[in-house]
Amino acid sequence: MDINGQVTKVTWRIANFCSIKSKKLCSEIFTVDGNKWRLCIYPKGNNVDFLSVYLVVADSVIWPTGWSRYAYFGIAVIDQFDRENSETLVTSKEFTENEADWGFPSILPLSELHNPTRGYLVNDTCLVEAYVFTDRNIGFISHELIVKTDTDKLQTKEADCVKAAMYN
Repeated sequence: MDINGQVTKVTWRIANFCSIKSKKLCSEIFTVDGNKWRLCIYPKGNNVDFLSVYLVVADSVIWPTGWSRYAYFGIAVIDQFDRENSETLVTSKEFTENEADWGFPSILPLSELHNPTRGYLVNDTCLVEAYVFTDRNIGFISHELIVKTDTDKLQTKEADCVKAAMYN
């Protein structure tokens, strides 16, 4: 369980989204319960016409054979005009050396992402949030938690990942 039994909230602001040339873009590393994670997106889709978003064990190459890490997590692409219309998906996963990433290849159609009447890209900036919890016995992350989160009301640790590492 996290140090204070809290959900770790990560907000990734991806500026100049339409200028991204890389197939894959990853956030800075963040820590949950002493484990290092990152978010990775495929801005033009991972072999689909959807924005694809994944949670990744960032330091998987240093772990010994047979390692595993559990996470219950939600990922959201934030509608910056109306947060309640944000695209959210929630899952749990036992990450292993053979599956060090897991997520959503089809979280949001690219046509919706780039639709100027929607709020997914505002001033060419996309907001992706992840809510990560590692207690196997509790699963309470939901669409409602994500879209109605007020950090003054819900105790979360927020890592603001404003830098990104690019991967081709």
